Order: sequence, then C-alpha cells, then structure tokens
Amino acid sequence: MPYALCSIRHGTRIMNEVHRWNWRSRLVSDLTGVVLEIGVGAGANLLHYRKATHVFAIEPDPQRAQRAQMTAMRSKIPVVAVHIAIAEALPFASESIDHVVSSLVFCSVDDPRQALHEIRRVLRPGGVLHMVEHVRPQTPLLANAASKITPYWRRIARNCHLDRATLETLHTEGWNARVLARYGVFVRIEAQPQ
Repeated sequence: MPYALCSIRHGTRIMNEVHRWNWRSRLVSDLTGVVLEIGVGAGANLLHYRKATHVFAIEPDPQRAQRAQMTAMRSKIPVVAVHIAIAEALPFASESIDHVVSSLVFCSVDDPRQALHEIRRVLRPGGVLHMVEHVRPQTPLLANAASKITPYWRRIARNCHLDRATLETLHTEGWNARVLARYGVFVRIEAQPQ
C-alpha cells in the first residue's frame, strides 16, 4: 500500500505541475480565425480563446457536449457551436478551418490515422493542428509498462491509450510536426500537412 500511495501522490504532483504549465491558455489564446476543437469535453479550453473569430467544437458524448455549450455561453468568443461528432468524421466542409485543436484527445480516438485524414481535409492551406497530448514514454521500461497497463486503463478511462505514439503517427501520416514543449509524457505539438 505505501507504494500505491506514493504513486498516487507522484501522479498528483505531476498533474499539478502540468496545470502550472498553463497549457490551456498557451494552446489556444493566440489562435485567430476559424478554430475547430476536437473532443471539447465539458469545454474547459473555451474560456481561454481570446482572438478567434469563430470556434466550432465536436464532442461524441451528448452530455459533455451540452456542458460545453453552457461553458461557451460564458466565453468571450462571438460564435461557438458544439456539434456531437467524432474526429474520424468531421461535419465540416473541406478547407474551412484555420486551426484545429486537440487537447488530451488523441489517446482515446478510435482511429487516429482517419482522424488525421479528416483534420487534413478541413484545414485551409497553411492551417495548423495544435495539440497537447500525452504520448508513449520515451524510455523502454516506461513504454513497456504503459503498453501492459493500457488494456486495463482503457476500460476505466474512456478508451485512453497510455501507449499511443502520436508523434510517430503524425510523421508517418505526412505531417510536419514539432514539439514546442515537453513535460514528462505530455507534449505540446504544432503540426501542418506536408
């Protein structure tokens, strides 16, 4: 039991540090034009948009989408629309979005490659995908542990894969991706289609 308590305390400390990183604001506050947020959840990021002219959001869970719409009403963005949809089938016209945002979402998307294909489709030329995601640990020991835990973790954490190789997937799917910041397994990424 002491080891379990130590692990919980360590995990809590890491998450507190990640929140002090102020990642939500850093991810979205300077985005301009038309923005699409994938997997908006209850809308925690919506209060951090400062410069966007329109923000569209998708969320597969109807209850969370409703909460996000309520959060959107408190935001300072002129237009926010929340759609019930998945990343693999975006309900938007081709080349209609300036920026796509994904925060802690790609770990749970059923088909990341199809989601990236859809994001590429809706982005305007020069558009950018902005992500904060947790990715497969870099050290072999931790990567192996994440792979062993993932089948159980997915059941309790909404399909979250602790061992997703999101950066590698971006590269193999033809995206120029660069890491802007890293905190442990959490990375802030900007990517553009090649």
